[in-house]
Amino acid sequence: MINRYFKSRFFIIITLLIISLTSCDSDTPTIPGTKLLEPIAEIDLSNILSEPSGIVYNPINNSLFIVSDTTSIIFEINLNGILLRQINIIANDLEGITLSKNSDTIYVVEESDNLVTSFLLDGTKINSFNVDVSTNSSNGLEGITIDNNFNIYIVNEKLPRDVIILRNHVEINRYEITGMNDLSDICYDYSLDCLWITSDESKKIIRISKTGTVISEWSIPFDKGEGITFVDDKMYIVNDENSKLYIFNKPY
Repeated sequence: MINRYFKSRFFIIITLLIISLTSCDSDTPTIPGTKLLEPIAEIDLSNILSEPSGIVYNPINNSLFIVSDTTSIIFEINLNGILLRQINIIANDLEGITLSKNSDTIYVVEESDNLVTSFLLDGTKINSFNVDVSTNSSNGLEGITIDNNFNIYIVNEKLPRDVIILRNHVEINRYEITGMNDLSDICYDYSLDCLWITSDESKKIIRISKTGTVISEWSIPFDKGEGITFVDDKMYIVNDENSKLYIFNKPY
C-alpha cells in the first residue's frame, strides 16, 4: 500500500511538472535550444547605401524604410530591393527607425547624441527628445519600435544592454537583456504582441514579452545584423558590413 501510494504521488508530481514546462504563458521562458536560421533569399543593397543600421516595414506602400549611420537619408525600397525614393532629414548617426502605429510619423534614434527624433513622411522634422541611458558614447541607442498601445521601446547597444520603455516621451520602465553581447535593433510584432531583438555580436535573435521575459531564441549565420522587421510571414534583417538584406521565413 505504501509503495503504491508513493508511486501515485510521484506520477502526479511528474505530470504537473511536464504541464508547467510546456506552458505557453508569455511570462514563462520556453527555450528548447538555439536553432540556426538560414536565409531563403538575399538582396544586395550596396548600389543604394552602405552600412544599413535600421529597417522598418511601411504598410502604406508595402515597402521598407532603411537608415544608415553614414548619411542623413532615409531610403525607401520595395520588397525586391528597388529604390523608390530618398528622404533627406536633419539628423546624425542614424541607428534605428520605426513608424507610428498609424504609419504617418517616422521615428529615428541618433546614437551619438542620445536622441529620438520624429519626422513627417516627407522628412519634415517634428521634434527631438533626449534618452540618456548609455555610459559610453560609442555604445548608445541602437533601435526603436512602437507597440499597439503607442509605447516607445528603445534598445541601448551595451553598457548597459537595456530596453527603455517610454510613454508620451517619459520613461515608464526599463530592463536589462542578458545572454547577448550587444543589442542591435528591436521590433514590435503586432500579430504576436511581443518584441524581437537582434544582436550583431552574438549572431542571435530573441523573441521576448513586453515585460522582458525571453520566450524563444535563434542564431543566424552572420554577424553585423543591425536591423530587423517583419512582413507577413517573412523576417528581414539588414547587414551593416556587406550592405545586404537577408530574408528569412518567420520563426515561431
